[in-house]
Amino acid sequence: MLPARPALAAFRAAAADLRRVRLRDLPTHAFEPVSASVLFQVAFLISAVLGIGRQMLFNAQFGTGVEASAYVAAFRLPETLLNLLGGGTLAAAMIPVLLRTRHEDGDEVERQLVALTLAVTCAVMLAASVLGIALAGPFVRTVLAPGFDAETTALTITLTRLMLLEPPLLLLSTVAMAVVSSRNQFFLVALSIAVHNVVLIGGLLVARLFPAVGIYGPATGVVLDGVLQASILLPGLRANGFHVNMVPTKVRRLKGFLDPSRLRDFVANSSAFGRLRELVRLVIPGGLSAIVNYGGTIVDTAAASFAREAGALPAIHNAFLLIGLPIRLLGQAVAQAVYPHIAAHAAAREWAAMRRLLLRALAITVGLALPAMAALIGLGRWIIWLLFERGAFSAAAGDLTYTALAAYALGLPFYIATELLARGHAALYDTTTPLLTNLLQLACRVALIWLLLPALGAVAIPLAFAASSALEAGVLALILWRRLSLRYKPSLLVP
Repeated sequence: MLPARPALAAFRAAAADLRRVRLRDLPTHAFEPVSASVLFQVAFLISAVLGIGRQMLFNAQFGTGVEASAYVAAFRLPETLLNLLGGGTLAAAMIPVLLRTRHEDGDEVERQLVALTLAVTCAVMLAASVLGIALAGPFVRTVLAPGFDAETTALTITLTRLMLLEPPLLLLSTVAMAVVSSRNQFFLVALSIAVHNVVLIGGLLVARLFPAVGIYGPATGVVLDGVLQASILLPGLRANGFHVNMVPTKVRRLKGFLDPSRLRDFVANSSAFGRLRELVRLVIPGGLSAIVNYGGTIVDTAAASFAREAGALPAIHNAFLLIGLPIRLLGQAVAQAVYPHIAAHAAAREWAAMRRLLLRALAITVGLALPAMAALIGLGRWIIWLLFERGAFSAAAGDLTYTALAAYALGLPFYIATELLARGHAALYDTTTPLLTNLLQLACRVALIWLLLPALGAVAIPLAFAASSALEAGVLALILWRRLSLRYKPSLLVP
């Protein structure tokens, strides 16, 4: 992870690490925490620059009108579905399970576990996507955006159904990402992050060149991005001796596989199925936590549809895009880099080393978040003018976006701390505590929006998020600190 002083030393260390690696070996090179943190920060920075360029194109073409509101709202359901069944939830659960499986059961059982995970999660995700497409109409009308007019509602339903084609594709990428990350092989993961917005920009350019395409250009780009991510990350599985098989080798070779009694015996006695049960026990609370966490975005969307300001939802979306840059650079980049090391310390029951690594990461990232928060509040209006105010995006839209950005910025240290604290709990095979704190955060968030929205308007939404995130981070830190300060017995950590 990045040392506080000087940051340049970390970049030099990362450059020296990369110079020792041949280009063809980069996909399987194991990175140290400092080099990995820098690698992810560069990847997130590239992604953020492309993301801002994407949003500049989007704002100039669609502004804060009907198409923009429908697009932002439509993305909520696929995003929530992905984070429920895949995305960060599955990856965070898989990494400690893969590490323990490889250490205790060997490589063959790990390969079987990966194949089983692909089979089960892909089947569930496909079913969920089909169900989402079928129920998109009533979901948008009654839950997601009940305040939209008929035209915006109809467009939101259509775009939601189109974007629901993406989650099954990204699920394959998530499994591959977990496998290579558990080996500290971060190059392909960082590459996938860096190019995330390329296809989305392509969709916007198509819409710009062919106006009849309209909002369907960027919406189709969302789906094609899933194809690009899979094409980058799946080779990482093959480079480590894995094959993208949906059924493990032992299952395929099992005679009489369709015999229910033999199948039950295989499931009961297979080490891979035992590890899969461990994974499921971690994924279920993590998935429920993702529902709560991303359910908050649905709450924000519904609240914005009732806000007194026109264009409240796109303004809040733009503000969260900007606040996402320091969250990714300081929170997600460092958390992704150190998480496999934290999980490895937990698997080896090296509690002192795990505590030192977490404290160092928190001190550095939260310390850097404070000047970033001040910069966003002080320079945010100028940044919005520079980046977004052109075409259909007016000065009034810029003012509303800045108000939301300044409110979001107040919670920046807490957003970043939560990224690391939640992974600390996951490394201890505990995804239930983050679920409970997410429930607490959402309840606080809804209450604050309900109280503040009539008086403050759209700014109540980011203010509620900042305040409730502070509460969540504090509770997570208190529980994790207490656990790591105690002298654990091994039996207390076995699920």
